[in-house]
Amino acid sequence: MPIITIEDLSTHIYPEGMAAISREDDNIVQEAIDGAITEASMYLTRYNTEMIYESTGDEKKPYAMLITYIKDIAKWHFIAVANVSVDLELAQVRYEKAIKGLIMISKTTMAGWPLLESDFDRPFRSGSNTKFNHEGF
Repeated sequence: MPIITIEDLSTHIYPEGMAAISREDDNIVQEAIDGAITEASMYLTRYNTEMIYESTGDEKKPYAMLITYIKDIAKWHFIAVANVSVDLELAQVRYEKAIKGLIMISKTTMAGWPLLESDFDRPFRSGSNTKFNHEGF
């Protein structure tokens, strides 16, 4: 079971709005949710997202903000179909905040969130040291 369901998305879009946009095809809503989960996972490469996404009931409490971010992203993907009774500006602002939040999470270690067992499971990452400054030379 995914970390959010179509019913969970009703905190972000009224069910009648979802029905109007999707023309009562739950597959369209589910595609938006699946896309949001995949997009969020791209930012959370240091975490065991399978374990996080499989959590249920009270196990979800540590991930409340993550769930909200995924809902915001799903809403943004879903309303691309149509904008019936949906505030597009608010949705865009919340989508952008969700992405910034995921970037912040990706740069820190969240207490209680399961990390991947092996660094080999993470994508390659590179960088460089700060440059040496030869002032005056």
